[in-house]
Amino acid sequence: MKSMNLIFRRTHLYLGMLLIPWMFVYAFSSFMLNHGPTFRQYRPAADAYELLWEKDYETGIPQNQKELRTWAGAVLEEHGIDTVRPLVNRNSERVLITAQRFLRPIRVSYRFSDGKLRAEQREGSFFESMLRLHFRHGYGEGSVMQWVWAFLVDILCFSFIIWVVTGLYLWWKMPHTRNWGLVAIGAGFLSFIGIYIAL
Repeated sequence: MKSMNLIFRRTHLYLGMLLIPWMFVYAFSSFMLNHGPTFRQYRPAADAYELLWEKDYETGIPQNQKELRTWAGAVLEEHGIDTVRPLVNRNSERVLITAQRFLRPIRVSYRFSDGKLRAEQREGSFFESMLRLHFRHGYGEGSVMQWVWAFLVDILCFSFIIWVVTGLYLWWKMPHTRNWGLVAIGAGFLSFIGIYIAL
């Protein structure tokens, strides 16, 4: 029994240390989302892009969205722009490709009016990078790094569950903390369920 208690204590302790940067990212980015107007002033303006290059470019634009994403990936690869999963949008004036990156994403636009292909890089921002870390998800479409990121997030989720379970075990093994522990657990569930129903 002592060895089991030690295993749970060590697991809880070192998982807590392992989760420090991940907990900070999700806690801080959630706080930013909750106080959007406050943090918006610390983020670069919407047009804070630096021109990398502009060139004439002849190409046919696919109509199908799936083919359009394949085309966008080929354009980025042709110009040496690495990204885990490009986003692509088309309107009546241009096609816009976004090469996702945590620190400084790149956007490539193709204008129909003059046949110009233009690459721009966004100004770096700690606050925006935190939001990108928060929202990045999914296993992508074959990208190794996107798969690695998604796999790490899965490990993080399971680690949170293990951390909670080991914490509950250690709490139950200390009888003098059980009453206040029950109060804390009850308050947590009641507040969550109350907000869940109300909203």
